Amino acid sequence: MRRTADFRKYALGTALIASGLLGGGAATGLWTDTVLQILILLCATPILASGEGEEIDGRVLWFCGALLAVLLLQLVPLPSGLLSLFRDSLLLSGRQELGGAGPEFISLGLGRTLETFLYVAVLVILFLALLRLPGEQLHALLPFLLIGVGCNGIAALIQYSASSNVAISDLLPFTIRAGFFANRNHFASLLYTTLPFLLYLLTFKGSRLWSAIAILLFLLVLLAAGSRAGVLLGLAALVTSVAFLASRSRLSIWGVVVVAAVLGVYALGTMALFEERDLADANRAAFASTTLTAIRDNWFFGIGYGNFPLAYQIYEDPGLVRSYYVNHAHNDFLEVIFEGGLFAALLLGVYGVLLLSQLMQVRHSHFQKAAFLAILFVLIHCVVDYPLRTMAVAVAFVYFNAVLFSRDLKPLRRNIKGIIELRDGSQIRHLAITDEPNDTSVPAVVQGRHARRRRV
Repeated sequence: MRRTADFRKYALGTALIASGLLGGGAATGLWTDTVLQILILLCATPILASGEGEEIDGRVLWFCGALLAVLLLQLVPLPSGLLSLFRDSLLLSGRQELGGAGPEFISLGLGRTLETFLYVAVLVILFLALLRLPGEQLHALLPFLLIGVGCNGIAALIQYSASSNVAISDLLPFTIRAGFFANRNHFASLLYTTLPFLLYLLTFKGSRLWSAIAILLFLLVLLAAGSRAGVLLGLAALVTSVAFLASRSRLSIWGVVVVAAVLGVYALGTMALFEERDLADANRAAFASTTLTAIRDNWFFGIGYGNFPLAYQIYEDPGLVRSYYVNHAHNDFLEVIFEGGLFAALLLGVYGVLLLSQLMQVRHSHFQKAAFLAILFVLIHCVVDYPLRTMAVAVAFVYFNAVLFSRDLKPLRRNIKGIIELRDGSQIRHLAITDEPNDTSVPAVVQGRHARRRRV
């Protein structure tokens, strides 16, 4: 049993590290994504096939099933007359048809939608496999995730120390511009989502030196990367995490001074970056406006997942056409609704409700609260970009959700009356006092002279 548990941990941990090193591209048809998907299936499928492990929340299973069903629906032929009621006439011409004027598929391009389905299905399998793991093993995967992120941070630090304009080709099937990523914004997204976990390790797990070094390294790399969204969200993650730290641990006066100094220096670097680059981005606003117009004309069925570049050209303002084509809306929420229609919008709403309801249940679990913060920052970034289109960020996002929705990690519902602080030399342990008569979480040793009771 022990060997099986270790094998699962190292197998999934290898997948997490590999995703951070190979999954930095957002284009379709990358061989690196194919390798990662095969690796994830090889690591995750045996866990699900064994039938053992922790119980998965029924709400999560229903949501995953609905997600896959909505994707498969776009591969089903429907009467052309039905589609014409909810679709722009320009998108009906040139449709793939069965028998002339017969049934038509919802998706404008079946190949792109099928590729999207496989992408999501692999991530769902990974998500369910992670939920099957005991909480201890799920927690043990965090160092593997941080190793992958740390390798990206060190690589970026070396790159930016040599040149501010990084372009490495022929190593991966995309041009590397930051760490092992093709896009600086997506690279920044992977970095700042780890800040809550690093602060969690710094505060509650005693890994203070390495966690502090990693936090400073990631903040410096975020500034060097020059991603406006990344810098803003990195600053937000830092401020939010500091508030999280201050509310759950005791900081000395010198600790507060150091934190304030780091915040001040980082804020100055942020303002300097915005002075060099105009914060207003008219192109992104135009993308969003055009996508909203397209959603209005295709609001019910959408145009098929993966088909945004094909359909966007019909609605694009000729005055805004450039030498490059628009491959994404730079707002993943709008793009998903445009591609998936009403059903996609409903799924997004349901996911938001699940997140908020789960937060209320795990508000006493520091590890799961850090996961919620990481999820929140990724979703905020999705408003101005498409970080989840990269395997590296998507796999990390799946891990964050697995931590948040894990039943084994969720703390027991107990009325906590106080906290016992145990001192054994340099080691300090905190144990809860509850009002349950059979609660044995507080041992008899607390009656010793090294124990001190603290009200909560």
